[in-house]
Amino acid sequence: MKRPFSSMLGTFAVIGILLFVITNWWSFFTGNKEPDILTETMPTVSKQAAADAAKAHIAELTGYPASSTFVVYQSDKLLSGYIQKEKRVADYKARFQERAPIDYYRVDLTDGRGAEYVVDVHMTSGAVIGWRKSSRENAPSVEVGRRIAEEVLRKDGLSLSDYSSLRPNAATPHRFVFEHRAGTIGGAKLLKVVEVRGGQATAYYNEFRIPQSHLDWVKRQDQAASAMTQWNLILSSVMGLAAIAIAIAYRKQISFVRGIGLTATFLVLYWINNINMIPAFKTLEAEGMDPFFSTEAAVVTMILMTVVVTIMAIICYFSFAAGDPLWREQGRRLWPRWREPGFGAHTLSSMKRGYLLAFGLLGVQSLLFFTAEHRFDMWAVNDPSGSPLNMLLPGIFPLMAWTAAISEEAIYRFFGIALFKKLLRNTFLAVVIPSVIWAFSHTQYPIYPVYTRFVEVTILGILFGYAFLKYGFATALFAHAIVDSILMSFSLMGMGGAGYVGLGAFYIALPALVAIVIKWLHGKTVARRPGPRADDPPPDSGGGFRTSKPDLV
Repeated sequence: MKRPFSSMLGTFAVIGILLFVITNWWSFFTGNKEPDILTETMPTVSKQAAADAAKAHIAELTGYPASSTFVVYQSDKLLSGYIQKEKRVADYKARFQERAPIDYYRVDLTDGRGAEYVVDVHMTSGAVIGWRKSSRENAPSVEVGRRIAEEVLRKDGLSLSDYSSLRPNAATPHRFVFEHRAGTIGGAKLLKVVEVRGGQATAYYNEFRIPQSHLDWVKRQDQAASAMTQWNLILSSVMGLAAIAIAIAYRKQISFVRGIGLTATFLVLYWINNINMIPAFKTLEAEGMDPFFSTEAAVVTMILMTVVVTIMAIICYFSFAAGDPLWREQGRRLWPRWREPGFGAHTLSSMKRGYLLAFGLLGVQSLLFFTAEHRFDMWAVNDPSGSPLNMLLPGIFPLMAWTAAISEEAIYRFFGIALFKKLLRNTFLAVVIPSVIWAFSHTQYPIYPVYTRFVEVTILGILFGYAFLKYGFATALFAHAIVDSILMSFSLMGMGGAGYVGLGAFYIALPALVAIVIKWLHGKTVARRPGPRADDPPPDSGGGFRTSKPDLV
């Protein structure tokens, strides 16, 4: 007889949903003011309208028609972080949001003479807020350059008496900066920047000068995140080599087709994503980088990511191959094979458990974020490199949920826990250590202080680990895919329009559809024969099978 789902798991799901609702709508329920945070600007101006505005501006500026080649969404991360950290969001919105927006469109253009431009356009008003022309000509003398720059400000309707002129830096003699006398927010100062080369203005834009103390703090945070990311790469590579060595050592007991389908799914989806992310890669500008090289940088990034993803796929495949004999050696069968009679039913049951587990985990994650925001002053900056606005096909973005679920559950749960359990003979440490390594890889997200993200992902990793041990690999895989699908689908739905809302709903339901199709295919292709039901494990082993007495922590 089929056992009912654990009431504890159902209770966890209900609590998770309540936590998710309460923490995300806390101000609505309590009337308390939310912390000063910024969210991604929802554009009311289309990319095409932004391109048209940019072309019209360059045509008016030069007298030559212009054609746009690319439009991306860009964001001033330093300003965003500073005003959130210093609790200045309301002040910024009231005084500067219209003329110096944090989020904006950046349009690449070429005029009729072949000259290249980038033009920044307001995402809600459609106004041009800045422009640059590619030029390698020399800077003029300070006197000539300042005279040309001042004329640009006058033509823009500005009074020079409102600004103090700063002397050009020796490293950038073409850059003339005017500081607004009253344009301060905290320690940040509003600047008008005019670049002059070859006797003419080649750029005009707004900029905020952020206090050095904040820049130094962000630099230390980013260095800490980079160090943790490097440790993830090193330790994950060591785990990958260990997986290859174990696969070789156990080669007579291993079916090397194990995990190929999931690995191929991971690899193909990630390759498609790398192409889809080309606009996003254009926004990854290093400090001082020439924006006119963003296309070349995006192509290089895509190639490097393809190489990295291919290496990840190799590690993922050997994690599947090596994890299986390690678990069987310990008397556990946490992932039944396709040829087993109960595989289809097990997959369907795992999907159902996965939804319950995902709802609970979303609540835990929301509570952790809520606590970090209200007690540890956590804040995040908008990330154009991960926004659906910067994808060729935003509608396929939630498919990335499956790449994360497949690779991370294979490496850090299916293989990682088995490896450290074999080495340390301690279940708790075997769960915690891969969770810490996994968390290291998530600190590059633009969330500050970076330790808050590390703690959050480590806790989630521990919960995923124990869920994996109790219910098996398929449940952990579905839960992970469902959590990410829900979050990514919310981002997609946030773009507006019935099409994106419908697609988001489809992706949230996709794990259920996948499980139903697998069960149907399994029933059609695998002969029915007597044997243990994979969805009906003995009570002492949760979602997997046990062939020997239970392990103790």
